[in-house]
Amino acid sequence: MSVPQPLTNDEAAGYPAAWTADSKAVLLTYDHIGQVGIFQQPVAGGAAEPITAGPLNAILPRLSPDGAWIIYAAFPRAAPQTPMRLMRIPVNGGIPEFVLETHNWIGHWCGRGPAGCVVVERTSDRKWTTVTAFDPLKGRGKVLRTVREDSPNENPAAALSPDGSTYAVARRGGADTRIQLFSLSNGPDREIVVRGWTNLRGMDWSPDGKGLYCGSVSPKARTLLNVDLKGKAQVLRQYKGVGSGTVDNMTTVETRLDDIWGVPSPDGRYIAIYGGALNSNVWMLEGF
Repeated sequence: MSVPQPLTNDEAAGYPAAWTADSKAVLLTYDHIGQVGIFQQPVAGGAAEPITAGPLNAILPRLSPDGAWIIYAAFPRAAPQTPMRLMRIPVNGGIPEFVLETHNWIGHWCGRGPAGCVVVERTSDRKWTTVTAFDPLKGRGKVLRTVREDSPNENPAAALSPDGSTYAVARRGGADTRIQLFSLSNGPDREIVVRGWTNLRGMDWSPDGKGLYCGSVSPKARTLLNVDLKGKAQVLRQYKGVGSGTVDNMTTVETRLDDIWGVPSPDGRYIAIYGGALNSNVWMLEGF
């Protein structure tokens, strides 16, 4: 891994969530002009280009399996607790279109396999999460899995494998972290143990499906890890300093300065790293 270079060149709040299919631009959730929206940031440099506009906040872009659509979650800025809507918009921009409404939304992902895209929601009693398939054009499909909640008051780090066959969830507790791999295609479930690393935050699969990129946050540092499917963790990047990682899973762009995660490009050449920074100025006033 080479020395990371800045991707964005301003001080707006935002985070990477996905890439374009050609690996030439990163899709960002970005609070750029006072409203949260989806932006496309070219790797070659230049200003981020807005993809979404309008009265709704837009977060967490995902690329559809055919690469034609950006799927994102939308909600009113004044009422963020209302049901989320999943929307689609052409990758080159256009008019947003409704896909489905989601209650107790945790996240959504798209893979290349038969499952296509999935939306993950918490049941009203907060004891279970459901993984439901959906089609970007046809909407909600069938429930693929129901998974018991480990910690009902938190949204765990989770991700859908590139082939759409496996839903990975990090379970916290103790000195190690368990990553449970739930099959969405009637295959066996598995579990890997990441020893010595706790409080895993954002999670993304490697493009070949042979490992995971995970962020680990502790009071001493924020660390980006590459974890193989046997649980072996390799440190890719570490930022010294206080971190807590207590913010829910990607539902806002505010107060996420203590988090870290990485989103790999489809061609496997790059990884977009989220790592917040806070700048402060001290001013002196005289003669008042």
